[in-house]
Amino acid sequence: MSGNMVFCRACGGTLHSTAPLCPHCGAPQGDGAGGDGITRSFGGSIAMCFSKYATFQGRAPRAEYWWFILFIALGHIAILILASLFDSDAASGTLYGLFTLGTLLPTLAVTVRRLHDTDRSGWWLLIEFVPLVGAILLLVWFCSRGTRGQNRFGSENGAVS
Repeated sequence: MSGNMVFCRACGGTLHSTAPLCPHCGAPQGDGAGGDGITRSFGGSIAMCFSKYATFQGRAPRAEYWWFILFIALGHIAILILASLFDSDAASGTLYGLFTLGTLLPTLAVTVRRLHDTDRSGWWLLIEFVPLVGAILLLVWFCSRGTRGQNRFGSENGAVS
């Protein structure tokens, strides 16, 4: 992808960085009001994460990451509720396993892209294996504002370098 191409905030399609609207879905592409300079909706973030299913390059703003994590949490809660309603351990275990398996790769990808947004390599994810300290450090990084402008992983608006 060339340096002046970015990803649509809503659908994840590629478009020129100066395009006011996405040619794929028609979503406006102007500077957002979010803390990362990019506005992402709940549905737009989920669509973006699944459209970049195994893309470990580029950056993910806070909103995209946290909306996707909320989607994962709500999915797990919904499966637990269904399991309690139907009282079927085998079916709920299968459904839980399929949901987890289907969301594992996009979760890893958006997590790596979130680390890239803070100008850290995705390998820093391995610090999670350090008891307590690793999880706290990752939480702080995931909550931190991304690097302003260009960093070694791309530009703030989603372009991949």
